[in-house]
Amino acid sequence: MTYGFLVRRGFVGAALASGLLLGADGLAQTPVKPGDTYRIYVANEYNADITVIDTATDTVIGAIPISGRPGLVRPRGMALSPDGTVVYVSVSDFHPEFEVPEDKIVAIDTRTNTVLQEFRAGGNPERVAISPDGKQVWASLEAIAHGGGYDIATGTQFVQFRVGIEAEGVAVSPDGKWVYVTAEATHTTTVYDVENKRILKHVLVGNRPRCVAFSLDGTRAYVSAEIGGTISIIDVTRNHTVVANVNLGLDSRPVELVVDPAGKYLYVAGGGTSAIYVIDLATNRIAHIIKERMGRRPWGVTITPDGKKVYTANGLSDSVSVIDPECMCVVKNISVGRGAHSVQVGVVPARG
Repeated sequence: MTYGFLVRRGFVGAALASGLLLGADGLAQTPVKPGDTYRIYVANEYNADITVIDTATDTVIGAIPISGRPGLVRPRGMALSPDGTVVYVSVSDFHPEFEVPEDKIVAIDTRTNTVLQEFRAGGNPERVAISPDGKQVWASLEAIAHGGGYDIATGTQFVQFRVGIEAEGVAVSPDGKWVYVTAEATHTTTVYDVENKRILKHVLVGNRPRCVAFSLDGTRAYVSAEIGGTISIIDVTRNHTVVANVNLGLDSRPVELVVDPAGKYLYVAGGGTSAIYVIDLATNRIAHIIKERMGRRPWGVTITPDGKKVYTANGLSDSVSVIDPECMCVVKNISVGRGAHSVQVGVVPARG
């Protein structure tokens, strides 16, 4: 199946720097360069737009419209190009039984906050991930229980493969060899072998798995289970086998998760308890629970490339909480659009 891009502007592309660190969510970790600044992008599910926040002042500097049909069309999952200058957003509607033109993936230039590109995804795309070389977009296609891979340069869908029911999360391993897709209704994570173009296995994880993040070295994958209240730890090197589970409590309802740039902590958004759970990856134990001043129902979480700030998307308070990792405490709350769903950090390169 081949889908073409509908180009709004000339595509800048995800230019790769040499020697990038390998990071969470299967991406090459965004390098920290002197003079670079960061912007936070928040997908507002019911506003049909993206709020943009300046991290220097932690204030809203604008909004990027995604659709003229708020309440019907919803931007949801987001992913970042390896150099941090392009944010990819999965867009779908509330009627998965049929496809509409707004079932698509949108690419946003962080330097101009304009849409570079949008292309048909099909199947109600829930979340997206980018390959470490920045050449491919991968999506979980909820309505048709498939994963999909798309070539950014040509705008074609080069593969579509079957996963469990209600495809949700997607991540690419830091070496680009594996794509993981979670499925909420079957409690599974599908492992897709990129090189050999085949499904390797379906891994049973916690109840209602949502999101996936890889360790910096790619040897572990962490899967949040919303109903189970657990984080399943998959050993990638041992035939993608679950080797441990971290219990956050049944009321925690974990969704998005991110590994910090040092590879020390895993930050998990606990929507049920309005908390961020911080897991020490050396011991696989909860090191901190951040609740005081947290917004309601955090589902999204991200961290700046320098590791100095953590941001959450809070769906019931329509806000973003700013966390200082030094004190493991909320230092500010920022009002954003309705139904804040996911959050991502974009880089604005220094001029020069």
